Amino acid sequence: MFSSRFIWKIYAGYTAIILLFSLLLGGLVSKWIEKDSLQETRSELKSRALMLDAIASSRSFDDSSGLQLRIKELGEKIGTRFTLIDRNGVVIADSREDPKLMDNHGARPEVLSARSHGEGSATRYSDTIGIKMMYYALPMIRDGSVAGYARTSISLSKIDERLSGLKETVALGAGLAVMAALVLGCFMALHFSRPIESITRVAESMALGKYDEKVAEEREDEIGKLARALNLMADNLKERIETISGEGNRLKAILAGMVEGVIATDIDERIVHINKAACEITSTSLENSIGKPLWEVTVLQELNDILAQTITTKSRVEKEIMVFKREGNRHIQILSAPTLSLDKKISGAVIVLHDITDLYAFERVRRDFVANVSHELKTPVTAIRALIETIVDDTDMHKDDRTRFLKKIEKQSIRLATLVGDVLTLSKQESEKGLLDGTRLDLKVVVNSVIQTLSTESSSRDISVVSEVSAEHLLINGDEEAVSQAISNLANNALKYTPHGGHVSIRLKKVGQNVVIEVEDNGIGIAPEHQQRIFERFYRVDKARSRELGGTGLGLSIVKHVAISHGGGVDVESEPGRGTVFRITIPLVT
Repeated sequence: MFSSRFIWKIYAGYTAIILLFSLLLGGLVSKWIEKDSLQETRSELKSRALMLDAIASSRSFDDSSGLQLRIKELGEKIGTRFTLIDRNGVVIADSREDPKLMDNHGARPEVLSARSHGEGSATRYSDTIGIKMMYYALPMIRDGSVAGYARTSISLSKIDERLSGLKETVALGAGLAVMAALVLGCFMALHFSRPIESITRVAESMALGKYDEKVAEEREDEIGKLARALNLMADNLKERIETISGEGNRLKAILAGMVEGVIATDIDERIVHINKAACEITSTSLENSIGKPLWEVTVLQELNDILAQTITTKSRVEKEIMVFKREGNRHIQILSAPTLSLDKKISGAVIVLHDITDLYAFERVRRDFVANVSHELKTPVTAIRALIETIVDDTDMHKDDRTRFLKKIEKQSIRLATLVGDVLTLSKQESEKGLLDGTRLDLKVVVNSVIQTLSTESSSRDISVVSEVSAEHLLINGDEEAVSQAISNLANNALKYTPHGGHVSIRLKKVGQNVVIEVEDNGIGIAPEHQQRIFERFYRVDKARSRELGGTGLGLSIVKHVAISHGGGVDVESEPGRGTVFRITIPLVT
């Protein structure tokens, strides 16, 4: 029992508290008594100084022997030392010493204070009589001027003796209180330590995974409540451990059956879980991976960089990489996201590896198809335009019919030429995905240029164009022609689908570390079911209306690919009948 640290802490606590308060109380009482005693002594000395002044006023300073005899008798009777001092500090008479043998007292503290403040007191050790004294001095006024000083003093030994006795009493009381605290602390420690030791044993068993041991619950105080709570916690914890184990086994089965690779790491980038698909992609094995840093088990440097970036920035990271294999290169899409603990601090990361090699192959075939179709469309477009020139030169055809026919052919040829241009632009954007020429652009200049080109068409359709362009220069790295075309596509679409008398707003602003371009109209709007698909190639919400307005179905696809190729994105907000807002986001130059 006495080896228990808990008991000794109680002992130490009780002892320290009692001793501290005893010393504090004794010190306060001592200070109060000392202060009160000194104040009382000073008042007595003042009264006796006034008496000495009265005695001195009945005699002349020239009668020094008479004064000496008078104050010596008085000092012996009332136990006080009296001293008469002239205005120059010379001692005239003293009740204990021969004035002729005494030093000049003009520089004594009490005399100086009496000279400047009308009275003065001081406490110090007297070299003359060898004890601690309190002195009090009053100026003696004669005929309106100071004739000298009446000084009284008394020994402070009695006060010191009183304080010394008080301190001994306080020390004795403190010692007895400490002894009582030790005895009381022993009983209190026994009362609390035994059930706590039992609770500790049960808690240690729970830490080892044993939840069947219980604590006795016979007490009705807080210790009993703690015992009941611990027993309840053991039952609940056992049930939850079983539930978590079952869910963990199911999760492992799900992860093992996923075609996507999954890697989970802790904050130190050590692998805590990896499934079969991830092992195949990273060319490792489950046995050689768990508990080791990711950089140690894989040679994919891009994967290590992505994990480090995720943990450092505490944000999601997406990237596509190429893995070189003997059977052929594989395209892997990587999504890395941080995992958070209960206190919202990052505890690691989860990496999902998706093999998109087949998607790449399909996309390559589709791009080739679009490029081939676009190339083939150039020939009929050229032929149509050549035919137009021939018909225009044919004077045998009726003029009205020829003009009407030529206009139809010209309209179609322009539409085909626009389609070819859009297809080629989109193919170029896709083939150069993620590659920028590194030119630094001022989007303020690009946006203002687009706004100027819209003035003619907007005026003809009675549509007002409102611009809100940031006053500061917003710089990005990118392709000026591509960015300009993307903004123009959005602006032209806004004009096409806005009725006469409507308005189109073009805004350029800085949001955080990005620049945002917004094109808003109050046109027909887009239904929610179409908003997720309008960026697909050749997708039209209203095919008949789109063809009537000359749309190719590729404009928004071009916008999307331009935004992505510049490290940004595009989104849409729309409500049928109320208008649409397209928003391009591109990172600023850092």
